[in-house]
Amino acid sequence: MIIPAILEKNFADFEDKAKQLSFAPLIQIDIMDGVFVSGKSFEEIEKINSLDLKNEWELHLMVSHPLKEIEKWKVVSNIKRIIFHIESEDNPLDVIKTIKQYGYEVGVAINPETRKHEILPYLNDIDEILFLTVHPGNQGAAFVPEVKDNIVEIKNILEIKQKDLLIAADGAINKNNIQELKQWGVNNFCVGSAILGTADYQKAYKELNELI
Repeated sequence: MIIPAILEKNFADFEDKAKQLSFAPLIQIDIMDGVFVSGKSFEEIEKINSLDLKNEWELHLMVSHPLKEIEKWKVVSNIKRIIFHIESEDNPLDVIKTIKQYGYEVGVAINPETRKHEILPYLNDIDEILFLTVHPGNQGAAFVPEVKDNIVEIKNILEIKQKDLLIAADGAINKNNIQELKQWGVNNFCVGSAILGTADYQKAYKELNELI
């Protein structure tokens, strides 16, 4: 599926984009702490419920300490999945356990330069692997094609283990490369600029969906 991704530093801009994306069943919120990546997200988390939107949320935690961040976001309704980075500083098993305790699906994100073997010990404990196809923190960053090797190799490992996990990609995904990503084995496509950088969000979303 196509999952529109919102990366905003102030709540007013987030609110505007979230309302315009209300047609999408699942929207990703990119969360930054100013440490793991240079930007920092808005802090008015509790206001999200007042938007009264019907969609579900997926949280992409680009933060050094996901355990602390998860505690902040538990007040938000309709969270489907929380994704944390394997490069973060908290113990991955503790993060996975905490996410599951709140009843959310668990995703593990991996940056382009990180060795894929870092996520192998956790394949039995998670629902999704999110491959960053850019260096994280800024929408509009350049696509990193070398991620293909990691995706294909992980897909092969999952097939050998007969393990069915969602494979997601995030970063610089657009009409020119989305079909290639699908061929690599990607199931979920987290899209920022190719939707939010257009004049008609719903049209761009529909066009990307038609391509997959």
